[in-house]
Amino acid sequence: MKHFGKFTAALLALLLGFSVSSAAVTADGKSGDTLQFGADGKFKIMIFTDAHEDDELAESTRMLMCEALDKYQPDFVVFLGDNTTVSGYDRIVAAVDALTKPTRERGIPFGMVHGNHDSEYGLSRDEICAIWDSFGCMTYDADPALYGCGNCNLPILSSDGAKTAFNLWFIDSGSNNTDPGASGYDYVHPDQIEWYKKTALALKEQNGGEVVPAIDFQHIIIPEVYDELYLEVPFSNEKLTFERADKDYFTVPYLTRLNGYWLEHPCPPDVYDGQLAAWKEIGDVIAEFNGHDHKNTLQVNIDGVDVVNVPTCGEAAYHSDYTRGVGLITLNEKNPRNYKYELIQLYKLALAKDSAIPAACGEERSYYQKIAALDFVPQVFFTVCRFFNGIGAKLSMKLGK
Repeated sequence: MKHFGKFTAALLALLLGFSVSSAAVTADGKSGDTLQFGADGKFKIMIFTDAHEDDELAESTRMLMCEALDKYQPDFVVFLGDNTTVSGYDRIVAAVDALTKPTRERGIPFGMVHGNHDSEYGLSRDEICAIWDSFGCMTYDADPALYGCGNCNLPILSSDGAKTAFNLWFIDSGSNNTDPGASGYDYVHPDQIEWYKKTALALKEQNGGEVVPAIDFQHIIIPEVYDELYLEVPFSNEKLTFERADKDYFTVPYLTRLNGYWLEHPCPPDVYDGQLAAWKEIGDVIAEFNGHDHKNTLQVNIDGVDVVNVPTCGEAAYHSDYTRGVGLITLNEKNPRNYKYELIQLYKLALAKDSAIPAACGEERSYYQKIAALDFVPQVFFTVCRFFNGIGAKLSMKLGK
């Protein structure tokens, strides 16, 4: 990230009494920690997104994070944007402290990306990056000249430490589109995409000419999700259609393509920025994970790239009790392109015998039992969709050959 310098970060930590984790960022922008597959060939990444928290972290959010961390014991944590939404330097510092404390207390390295709201409360993205740096955040600003802050990659070494076995991209997808005459959310800019391509090709060269498989983390979903999920129509009707980026779409998505909850229209930028085309050109990105759309748990494959929406973990954000939770990615060193993703819904954790979540949320255990019963039907539907979509993908591959 755009650092204020090693001395400034150290002074900030000293003055505020922070406990900086072992993943402290060094002056050259590299992390002191190394990510590496375990002896079992696994690497687990937990995702917390859209906490929207202030300096007093909601108890139900804290308990969700703590119980998920303790049960699944990830190797790395990603804070996927809209992490804090509170005004004033001191309160933002306190909010980052509170939000990252469950992770830091367990000695788990972590990284972050900005959301569209993080820098709307009096501090610039650069200043927010410096605060996260002081707490030991592993992500950094690979090239300060790039649009945004915190564009970088973190390699995951093989279990024997001999090579880079996997790669994690962190991209600042911005806030609001500030182009003259434009509206809507910001987008990934050309210089960010060119940096990605250059860095990915360098990794490929270091890897003996083979691309290093990767996952991309950014807050805002790519605009191509609409072309995948919705039917574009040649007419406009107030009740039947809606418009995005000068296109009209039927208001209800293709239900058979849903692999997860669709409880609100996705909110990508209006600009088709070419990011998906760059991923396809390089061939390294197997999945993109985003937050932003708090209630959605969509998982769709777009031209060979899984696009996954992680729902909010935060009590302070608008949410659905059916979907609120955290994401968990499990990578397999022997077959890194065949990753596993699991949505850990809050209600599932709350149903554990000794869970403190019901009390933190002010609900009885029976409330979560009702959610579990009602959630059963859509989960069966999503399973059926996955099965037939998988068959369709295999047939398409065979026909394409």
